[in-house]
Amino acid sequence: MESALLILAHGSRAEGSSETIYKIAEGLRKSGEYEDVEAAFLQFERPNIAEAVDKLVKKGITEIVAVPAFLFAGNHVLKDIPEELKKAKALFPNVRIVLAEPIGYDERLCSIISERAKGNIVEI
Repeated sequence: MESALLILAHGSRAEGSSETIYKIAEGLRKSGEYEDVEAAFLQFERPNIAEAVDKLVKKGITEIVAVPAFLFAGNHVLKDIPEELKKAKALFPNVRIVLAEPIGYDERLCSIISERAKGNIVEI
């Protein structure tokens, strides 16, 4: 089974804001754990979920693990993302699409936040 990872982000109107999710996707792609890794957005940016799924299917992917790059399970994770994935699944019934948990609590996040607080900060 050809498996791919689909990283899901909210999207933003702010120019350049999507670069972070693309860097994450590239890092995961380089890890070699998946046949492919793509990013998709709920709003404001492209590709949307259906477009990213279509791209993966055209590459021969038969299983997609969608991972929300969200800290907690709010409305986007509980409602919007599953609805969009169901629409994509309807277009590609032979492709297995599963949804992973959002990032949630992870002790490593505490270190990252602490590091950021000591780094380049901006006076308000």
